[in-house]
Amino acid sequence: MLRELSEDVRILVKDRLRDFRSIVRQHRHDHASSKPAADAKEQPFPIREIEGFLGHAVSAFDDVMSLAESLAPRNSLGGAPVAGPQPLQSYFRAMGESPLDGERAFRRDLYRLAKLVLQQKSLNDFRIRESDFAAVHGALEKRDAALIARLHAETDRDERVSLVAALSASLFVELVRQEPIKLPAPEATEEDAIDIGHTIAVNCLAAIAIACGLATLDMEGAAGPELMEIAVLAVDARADRIHAALGNDDQVNQLTPLFASLLTHLN
Repeated sequence: MLRELSEDVRILVKDRLRDFRSIVRQHRHDHASSKPAADAKEQPFPIREIEGFLGHAVSAFDDVMSLAESLAPRNSLGGAPVAGPQPLQSYFRAMGESPLDGERAFRRDLYRLAKLVLQQKSLNDFRIRESDFAAVHGALEKRDAALIARLHAETDRDERVSLVAALSASLFVELVRQEPIKLPAPEATEEDAIDIGHTIAVNCLAAIAIACGLATLDMEGAAGPELMEIAVLAVDARADRIHAALGNDDQVNQLTPLFASLLTHLN
């Protein structure tokens, strides 16, 4: 059914289905509730029993969905699952080439990277929007066309590091602007929770941008989980400087030398 829809509609439908799945999981009977236990005890009969029954029913539905998900065939590139990001030039085609395949690979790979980094941080309550990654790709393709053209031609090592750092910084800034990683609305009820959630999301996005930069410098590719762990550690060590640069009017120029330093030391 999804194959018959346009690419944009397919992405939106997939995001809505993922949102629905996230809501379902928040209502499992074994999901940690945000309500105090005392409130649950004060609920009159039969509300507690009905909620318990519905919670178990939701859990059973979610378990069936998980089983179906594990049995479904996985789409892949080149016959194998994508474990890590591809070089940026693979996502942004050279002049005259069709951009659709690159855009599709970009949003799928970055969605998987976002999911991976959240799993590595043991975070379950964030939602990821694939449509936001598509918007990031479109914005970079227009704004950074000149840098992308150089990326396809640049061979000098030092120049390439500076170029990749600039593109990675631009990617990070656009990721922060589009916010593909979000806290679910029901959880973001307190200002402190919103601030903490935003900080975590920004750090995850920075790690994704650094991982993409490393994959671009390493032409033979790199393993996804290990690459993301390295990128997460690097971001955690420079988190204060990264967030300070985001508060500057010229974010990309402030972040580029910082990203260049990280890429040089990590590559």
